[in-house]
Amino acid sequence: MTVKRSKQSLKKIIELKDIIFIRNQKIILNKINLTIHQGENWVFLGKNGSGKTTLLNIIYGSLWPTSGVIKVFGKEYGNIPLNEIQKKIGILQSEHQSERLQRNLTIEDIVSTGIFSTIGVYFEMEKTQKKVVQKVLKKFGWLKRKEENYSNLSSGEKKKILLLRAIISNPKILILDEPCSSLDISAREDFFEILNQIRKRKNFTSILITHRPDEIPEFYTHAALIKDGRLISSGEIEGQFTDKKLSEIFSLSLKVLKKNRRFTVVPK
Repeated sequence: MTVKRSKQSLKKIIELKDIIFIRNQKIILNKINLTIHQGENWVFLGKNGSGKTTLLNIIYGSLWPTSGVIKVFGKEYGNIPLNEIQKKIGILQSEHQSERLQRNLTIEDIVSTGIFSTIGVYFEMEKTQKKVVQKVLKKFGWLKRKEENYSNLSSGEKKKILLLRAIISNPKILILDEPCSSLDISAREDFFEILNQIRKRKNFTSILITHRPDEIPEFYTHAALIKDGRLISSGEIEGQFTDKKLSEIFSLSLKVLKKNRRFTVVPK
């Protein structure tokens, strides 16, 4: 018999209290309150421009809220060096990282930058670090291609390498920002399969940012629905992905369809 643990018994990984973010006198996020517990996998769902990525950047510490309290691993931002927190967070922002990373880096180089949380190769890896990188490359079938130039890879291949970069340091939190953008269906499902393999071996809490319900793997357990900078609703994914709630955040009358724990929506 499986015993379901209560919220009180689960460790709080992320706590957001009354988060407000204002840019150029415009409210981007408006009083966001959310708690994420260990072992949960969350989707942040909303239209483009709803504030999802801004919220991600606040959690990671690359943006500072106008007001509110952020706690990660029980530590309040502002009372601890951010790099101590960021070392425990793996992040995949495919568009930003692809554009910002140094040019002419090899596949091995890209994965190794995840160890140092850098956008280029500025340090020589220690032998133990190099072994870790090569072990991961071998595990996922990239070792023989490690000297290939990252810029020559397909979009799907780049996403896989950026995923390995994000998990190379065994993060406690894995953040994926629109990881399936620019991928066709085959490449998307291939990416999900690798993500699922990693999830089964690693003990992390995951946050997936997307505006497409069909880009959510079946192992995501919770959802936060965001519209115009407000958290409209949050909780277990089954209770969030209803016709009424998704129609509200997308401002369109929608029918939610579910098969094999995967969701899609169609206009009514």
